[in-house]
Amino acid sequence: MTLAKVKAKTDQLEKALTSFEKGILENPTDIERDGAIQRFEYSFELSWKTLKTVLEYLGIEDCKSPRKALQAGFIQELILAKDHDVWLKMLDDRNETTHIYHEEVAISIFSHLQAYYQLMLKLLVKLKKEIK
Repeated sequence: MTLAKVKAKTDQLEKALTSFEKGILENPTDIERDGAIQRFEYSFELSWKTLKTVLEYLGIEDCKSPRKALQAGFIQELILAKDHDVWLKMLDDRNETTHIYHEEVAISIFSHLQAYYQLMLKLLVKLKKEIK
């Protein structure tokens, strides 16, 4: 894995997070809420895959799934101990949204999006510092 590829991945995540942030609205319509949840889904995917890429760049190979990448990120202190459980909840919420649609679940997940965005942004900052 080259440094250029790692930086390209973090740049891609940064763009996704910019889009995600724009989707988190006060009192959204159903369509706006669903759009924000979709932005959450792809931002989460890019977050764990970017984490995986940086970990591989650092020589840590056993992080092929989201859960393993998050655990390795926790061990490497790229994810703070106090945030670990929220990341696992985020993974569960992403899994909920991709398999079946229930309005109550969508409303619940939307209520967490601002906190999820903040954690993904915090991870991006740590990853960028790690690859300098």
